Amino acid sequence: MAFYNSKLPTKTGPLQKKSKTLSKHAATLKAMSSSLLLKTQHEMDVTIRLLKSNAVGFAFISISGLLTRAILSPMSMTETTLSTFKVLMIGFLCNYIFDIANQASSPLEDYLNKPYRPIPAGLISLDQARARWIISWTLGLIIIYSCFGPWAALHLLHFEILIWACYVWPRWKSWFIRNYFAAAAYFMLSRLLAQVLRASSPNRSFAIDTIIFFWLMATIHIQEFHDLEGDRKSNRKTLPMVLSDKGLKTLRSGTSIFIIAFGSGILLVGGAKMAQDILVVPTCVLQQVLSCVLAYRISASDSVEMDKATYHIYYYPSLIAILLSLVTIVR
Repeated sequence: MAFYNSKLPTKTGPLQKKSKTLSKHAATLKAMSSSLLLKTQHEMDVTIRLLKSNAVGFAFISISGLLTRAILSPMSMTETTLSTFKVLMIGFLCNYIFDIANQASSPLEDYLNKPYRPIPAGLISLDQARARWIISWTLGLIIIYSCFGPWAALHLLHFEILIWACYVWPRWKSWFIRNYFAAAAYFMLSRLLAQVLRASSPNRSFAIDTIIFFWLMATIHIQEFHDLEGDRKSNRKTLPMVLSDKGLKTLRSGTSIFIIAFGSGILLVGGAKMAQDILVVPTCVLQQVLSCVLAYRISASDSVEMDKATYHIYYYPSLIAILLSLVTIVR
């Protein structure tokens, strides 16, 4: 008895064809989603590295704007949420606008001082950084204009012009310009936040922003103390670098004395006006305590690590306390 094996032709029905088509589409979608996820993770890594160095400074501006708004006029939960979103958006946008221009225009300094940044780390090329620069500067103005009007966009444009003059062309390298940039950037962005929040609260006092401008001009050089070696290698003209060792000690002492004297002046003015607001004395005392701690750390520092902690941990809380003291005094 013989058995014959014969292969019968397999018939592919409509359901089987549809199943294969769906499988192909599913595989394509999976590949696309995986690629999109990788690109998103890459862009997040680039952005975090890009903004890391100056995130504290821009966070200070955002927090000060929000706290000032809350002190000048109590907010409902809805207003608080909306105001928080606004200041976070402004802070992130301005941080990105500054850092992408700074890093795209001077990548060689980052190879020496900050190799973790996206260009020296090899995450993006210089051309890719410049493309992000053009896009962010253009879209930033469009977004601010669309959301908050022409005056807010004008403040942002002033900020971009300041960045261009100080970091792109003609790139003045004087230590004075470095101090001036930090103070002027704060002033411009504070006015921008005041414009953005003006619909729901009084404008922040122009006088307060001016006072903080001069305080920053007189103290912001402490950010350079912990980076002296890198500044020497890159030939960056900062105030601590151009001074001798004796001059550097004098600078530390003078800065400390100024901070204590400034805080004492605010405390005296606040004491004279303590009857008008219950918050005046606590905020003035707090800023005096924080100012004394900051001044001590500046004058007593004996290591790069201490200088770095002084700037990143102690400097901005002191500045926020000073700002809040001034706001409670004038409100």
